[in-house]
Amino acid sequence: MQNITSGILAFLQRNPWFFYAFAIFMLFPALFWHLGFLAINFPTDEPTRALVAMEMIVSDNYITPTINGEFYYNKPPLYNWIIIAFYKMAGNYSEFTLRLPMIISLLLFGISIFYFVRKHLGNKQAFITAILFITSGRILFWDSFLGLIDITFSWLVYSSFMLIYHFHEKKKYLALFLVSYLLTAVTFMMKGLPSLVFQGITLLVFFSYNREFKKLFNWRHFAGIGLFLAIVGSYYLIYFRYNSLDNVFTTLFSESEKRTIINYGWVRFVTHLFTFPFEMFYHFFPWSVLWIFFFRRDFRKTLKDHPFLRFNFLVFIFNIIIYWTSPESYPRYIFMLFPPLFTILVYMFFEDLKVNGLRSRIVEYFLLGVMILGIAFAIPMPLLKQTGFVDQAWLKAGVIFLTMIVLTFFYYRLKEQRMIIFAAAMLVLRVGFDWFIVPPRYDDFQVHKEMSLKAAELTREGKLHIYRHSETEHATTFYITMGRQQLLKRQDSDFNTRDFYYLDPRLMPEDYYETLYEFQLYRHDRPIRIVRLNEKGVAHNGPFIEINP
Repeated sequence: MQNITSGILAFLQRNPWFFYAFAIFMLFPALFWHLGFLAINFPTDEPTRALVAMEMIVSDNYITPTINGEFYYNKPPLYNWIIIAFYKMAGNYSEFTLRLPMIISLLLFGISIFYFVRKHLGNKQAFITAILFITSGRILFWDSFLGLIDITFSWLVYSSFMLIYHFHEKKKYLALFLVSYLLTAVTFMMKGLPSLVFQGITLLVFFSYNREFKKLFNWRHFAGIGLFLAIVGSYYLIYFRYNSLDNVFTTLFSESEKRTIINYGWVRFVTHLFTFPFEMFYHFFPWSVLWIFFFRRDFRKTLKDHPFLRFNFLVFIFNIIIYWTSPESYPRYIFMLFPPLFTILVYMFFEDLKVNGLRSRIVEYFLLGVMILGIAFAIPMPLLKQTGFVDQAWLKAGVIFLTMIVLTFFYYRLKEQRMIIFAAAMLVLRVGFDWFIVPPRYDDFQVHKEMSLKAAELTREGKLHIYRHSETEHATTFYITMGRQQLLKRQDSDFNTRDFYYLDPRLMPEDYYETLYEFQLYRHDRPIRIVRLNEKGVAHNGPFIEINP
């Protein structure tokens, strides 16, 4: 047995590619296995993305986004167009199809990190930086389950950062401005003003640091701005044919402004200044342990001696200030800033590792501790009431347990390959998460999906309206719209006894209507009724009231 173990270790030492290949292989079951398992996630923005895309399809209007048939101004429509394209290619409106663009973007994000970093730090550090980002806790165990804009948006913004450096290095300033503003236009069409903020800060800081501030007033820069205005302006010129622009830009501005001190005040602002670093450490755990290298004495010298690392630091530190000082900031808003940070820290880790430094040893032992916790994670899964019902629970727990044991052994013995082994272990733990943590959440979301689809089925032969200010949720509206293939709009007057109404029972006495179906919203667990009004209900055209608030 000892000879076999020695032979395997010798093989793996001679062939370090094995764990890199294993990590790439594990990406696919880890990210795709339960991608469409849960119904649309109600507490997130995912239902909004799905609903806006669905209403575009149903209304056959792909220019002006709407929600419940009313104009939606918070985001431009590009990501909705991407979702629509996937819906049409797949021929369905499944949760898997909704989330697939995000997963493809995440994989392309990883490839882009590898491509840009390898030119300066080599293949090994480039791959570690890429896989490290993908296996960060926030992405691996949360955002990679959701059909949100942010990963696609962040991938394109990061690509713009790197292309600015690439073309600046080659002194191709026209290409620098044209390509970066092209990507800024694309990202603006996804999310609005944040793309301009990232572009403006990065160009201003980078060119000022390099004492090239005057180049920002060169015709090449104005050519880039012109390209941006031509792309974005063309869309809004077409938009203007369908709707006024009066609310468009004020809403886009307010979407950014409402997250700042202007809206939250000084107490929340100061509290956020202190808690933000700890929140980011938690969300990017366990790789956030690498932040220990911020405290190296030669940190500034390392940046000074390495232009690419210095650029990554400038991008990170000056762009993150906006979010560090904004009380309502979420980790997904700044995904594009963490590959530059991890690029620096991975480089410093390997430099410290060469001399067997204290910090690299702390990181390695910390990650070893996480792997041991990963082994312990599998043990109680078949025994717990919440997870023991999973099909073949003992077999699945055994697979995770034994795989983590083997990877931990190799992690301990193969010092040169520890980072990639740990990344592979994170992907194994994600598979365990898919097997044991996701299924218990199924019923909570599924019951509301099925209720919404039943409401759609019961009303398919007639018209369905939202009665006045009845409370709605985007996920509920999405499934009803999907089931009926008609917009679910609000109606404030001209009621009748023929149509169906989506009614919040707090708005009208029970003897004013006939209840056909009752279900509950997810967020507040409040009842909603599908009703037909009687003559008293039709005549009830008075001001908005609330019964039994």
